[in-house]
Amino acid sequence: MYRWRLFCQMILAFCLAFFSSSAQASPASLCEDAARYASQSTGVPLSVLRAVALAETGQTKFDKDDYSAWPWTVQSGNKGHWFDNENAAIQFVQSLMAEQRTNIDIGCFQLNMRWHRQAFQNLNDMFSPRNNALYAAQFLQKLYSQTGEWRAAVGRYHSSDGDRAEAYVLRLKRLYEAHLAGQSAPIQLPPTQRNRPPQQRFGLSGALGPLLLISTEARPLLGGRP
Repeated sequence: MYRWRLFCQMILAFCLAFFSSSAQASPASLCEDAARYASQSTGVPLSVLRAVALAETGQTKFDKDDYSAWPWTVQSGNKGHWFDNENAAIQFVQSLMAEQRTNIDIGCFQLNMRWHRQAFQNLNDMFSPRNNALYAAQFLQKLYSQTGEWRAAVGRYHSSDGDRAEAYVLRLKRLYEAHLAGQSAPIQLPPTQRNRPPQQRFGLSGALGPLLLISTEARPLLGGRP
């Protein structure tokens, strides 16, 4: 009887460990999920957020057949670093900070610490895929309210220099066409409440941009409307 009970306990423990590990989101999906969340929260087109995340942190280091955005990415000194987990990424950033370096881009959307760190409580908060994506979306939304079009907003997200901004836009379009436009299954989101104000956690939203509409038909990445 004791052996049978012990055997059952071992089986139960194994099942719990297996399903617990299976339930954890893959890091490669965290930026994608965060982009959906930020798009639904702010109205920024999902296609724009997905393409920006790919342009900023896209990699095949962990899966050679899957070019995907990576949440534990750090760039400093024009060199990108993709870490296995959040703790390793944070430790690396802390080592850079100990050297008095602040021109550091982190997370799914590569937010620059020198200019944007004050909006977050700590490095964990800034690395959080959802927080990182929401801040990026609100920043894009602010740029859209200033420029009136997503193409210009995306370019200025990268640089205020016209040539660099245009080069970035063209790179986003190539990435979108290569890795996102051909996806057959549309992403389904809960219906957006049109009268709902955008999230204001970071105090960046100037005006709610066009609301995201999901369709099975292919649509341009950077048209005037999402």
